[in-house]
Amino acid sequence: MTFLVGCAPPTVIEITDNTFYQLQQEVEDVKNSQVANAAPLEMKFITEKLQNAKRAKANGDVREEARLTQQIRADIEIARLRAEVNRLNQSLLEKRDELSAARVYLQQLESQLP
Repeated sequence: MTFLVGCAPPTVIEITDNTFYQLQQEVEDVKNSQVANAAPLEMKFITEKLQNAKRAKANGDVREEARLTQQIRADIEIARLRAEVNRLNQSLLEKRDELSAARVYLQQLESQLP
């Protein structure tokens, strides 16, 4: 299985004059969302890679710009998933607290039975 995945051609990203600016806007949108608070490490990587992509664009290195664009978009998805995991974990903790409170209430009611 690993051999098959390793032989698969990498996804090619078409780079146009606007690709970097679109990517920059995507990053800004993520920075201004709850995702940024939930995934600060991922946001740091995204910011660093965006700066590298800007340099690649300035140097006319389309291959490097495409590679970084692909990585940044993957990192954005990872950050969004991290935010979702954090939200689900918080919900789980809240449900656990509700269950504990319900158990305490049930024990109180049981203790009042004759």
